[in-house]
Amino acid sequence: MNILYLNTTFQCGGAEKVTSQIFHGMRARGHEVYQIVSYDTRHSRLPEGVHVLYDSFFMRMFNRLISGNRSNTSLHISYSRQYILHFLKKHKIDLIHLHNPHDSFLGIEDIADLSRVCPVIWTLHDFWAMTGHCTYPHGCDDRWKIGCNTCEHLENYPAIRKDVAHTLWEAKRKAFTDANITFTVPSDWMLTQFNNSYLAGKPCERIYNSLDTTLWKPLDKATLRARHKIDPQTKILAFIAADPGKELKGMDYLLKALSMLPDPESYLLLIAGKDHPGLHALNTKFQIHHWGYLNSQERLNEFYSLADLLVNPSVYETFGLTNVEAMACGTPVAAFPVCTMPELITKASGWLASDVSAESLADVIQLAFSSPQELRDRGISSRHLVATTFDESNMLDQFEDLYERVLL
Repeated sequence: MNILYLNTTFQCGGAEKVTSQIFHGMRARGHEVYQIVSYDTRHSRLPEGVHVLYDSFFMRMFNRLISGNRSNTSLHISYSRQYILHFLKKHKIDLIHLHNPHDSFLGIEDIADLSRVCPVIWTLHDFWAMTGHCTYPHGCDDRWKIGCNTCEHLENYPAIRKDVAHTLWEAKRKAFTDANITFTVPSDWMLTQFNNSYLAGKPCERIYNSLDTTLWKPLDKATLRARHKIDPQTKILAFIAADPGKELKGMDYLLKALSMLPDPESYLLLIAGKDHPGLHALNTKFQIHHWGYLNSQERLNEFYSLADLLVNPSVYETFGLTNVEAMACGTPVAAFPVCTMPELITKASGWLASDVSAESLADVIQLAFSSPQELRDRGISSRHLVATTFDESNMLDQFEDLYERVLL
């Protein structure tokens, strides 16, 4: 099979990780694979077969010019569309696997046009295909289900300058419901949202995101503590977010919860991602180690394995790959009972707070550390759950089977 993967960028968050997994996994299975991304601002060395559309400052300015200064309202982005159409013909592509097309990569009608030339599988990592403009309609009272008639969150990614959300919603509904697209979503919760949208009735399958459990694995915590000169009795929490300043990541809940913990000197918080000014206002007895951005799997594996508990205070997730990464490393998770969290975190493999509040988060952190043996047992169960449910081979099998069925 000749497969083309499309995603806005090559390196960023969970969607990029999953796209890369599938790209490399299908190549290892003997398929001819290619990937086109809109941009790669890190200017990293890209794997063979990955192509960047807007690969220089000049080209990014060109993208601004043809997309209304990145207004995120385009029905057509002609350069992207023509480049991809030419690529399909040149490389005899059998199938397009679309991931994130937003942020001025592809116009709404471009996606439908591509599906008329080549079968498209579209993995929805977020809500963009179902809303007027945003990827996460948190706090909009389900207006996205009935037309986004007014939008009070124009600034939500990808931002728009004028409230044309309803117009865009109608354009998407018309384009995507008439198109030759098979959808996938990464969770049962997301499948429910799909079936409550205008896309209900379109073919859609739940395929969990995953990771390679031969790479992600528990490391000995005592050895790691000795290497990092951490007292064996310290209670180690971990928190990871590329940008903790984003409201949906729940950093305010975390900071308040940490300030409520008794004996703050007994805790250490590991942070990965961008720094946050609120961390510096914590009780000075609360230890914090900031690891910065972690771009390698090996460093992330060490980060998760060192912790006793990953605290994920996110209030909106379509999947939550960081949970699965931590669990694969034998570290259980404490989180709020929202979105996909109850799917990923069971009573045997972590803790769910009673509600979305700093008080309940503080309570569940204390509960997790109330029994060291229970903490260890849930870490073991976490690893088992990932190995049986979220292993990469399961995901690749399901996508390969879907590819074959779509091409019949």
